[in-house]
Amino acid sequence: MAQINMSGQYATTEADALPLIPQEVANEVINGITEASAVLSLFRRLPNMSSRTLRMPVLNSMGAASFIAGTVNDDLELGADAEAPDSVAEEGIPGLKSTHQMEWTNVYIHAEPLAIILPIGEDVLEDSQYPIWDEIRPRIVEAFGVAIDNAVIWGQGRPASWPSGIVPTAISRGFTVAEGTGADLGEDASELMGVLEAVGYDPNGWIIDPTAKKDLRNLRDTSGNLLFTPSLAQGQPSTFWGLPIEYVRNGTFRSSTARFIVGDMNQAVYSIRSDMRFDIFREGVITSSAGTVVANLMQNDMVALRVVMRLGWAVPNPIHALGTNRATKYPFAVMTA
Repeated sequence: MAQINMSGQYATTEADALPLIPQEVANEVINGITEASAVLSLFRRLPNMSSRTLRMPVLNSMGAASFIAGTVNDDLELGADAEAPDSVAEEGIPGLKSTHQMEWTNVYIHAEPLAIILPIGEDVLEDSQYPIWDEIRPRIVEAFGVAIDNAVIWGQGRPASWPSGIVPTAISRGFTVAEGTGADLGEDASELMGVLEAVGYDPNGWIIDPTAKKDLRNLRDTSGNLLFTPSLAQGQPSTFWGLPIEYVRNGTFRSSTARFIVGDMNQAVYSIRSDMRFDIFREGVITSSAGTVVANLMQNDMVALRVVMRLGWAVPNPIHALGTNRATKYPFAVMTA
């Protein structure tokens, strides 16, 4: 990882940036990152944050309603038509409404900066016969997508203020099915969906390595129907067990740790703190994290483009009727290799 140690000045005026960066590039890059990151493609985006921290109150206890007129309980073993025993008593006080204290806990999204520095030779800018931005944009998009997916899915290189990654959290809570548990991957995947269904979540998507396609093509259910349906049109995802697949195409999927990830993607949220910022440095020294000089901009006749965005994410994980303990439920499950 490189950083700029400033020993001079930098310029960010429109005149400096125009030869390199066209207008509206922030939205263009953010849209590109959304496509390059499985996380941003699947998770629910909240409105942009107005401060570094966003607080989300999350339900942590369930209330209960009761009929005002008072109630009696049928004996479930004898059946409703059986004569009620004397022990069945009237419950509740007629005319009074039941009152239950609701409890809430706070989940926070912390916006953290994500940045990349691209040194570019001045001669490249001067002699280029094609729009240099067309070459730079894919590098920015790819680098940001890799960093986000590594941090959110696997917990690798994440800021300390961010929650643990999806895969390590699911594994630590026991939301896993080992490959080979069933007769084939199809049965294993069905069991994996059942892990979430048991705590009240409805799986609505898969996160899968694209190299796993070959393992899915011939899987069938007990009626002989194919479980995998490939995409037949642009913008239409492939499906497995009827759920859309998001392929992780940026090289971050770790098949040795997880074969498949299934989840209720609506339960994970992210928010962007600030628009993307572009700075053009004409003087300064770029060093690696180890302190090695990567480039001296003035000495090497280079400029450096620094791109910074700030974002955060969270899994609120509120309780509901089938999952009343936030510590023992999670909206993602992992098929372990």
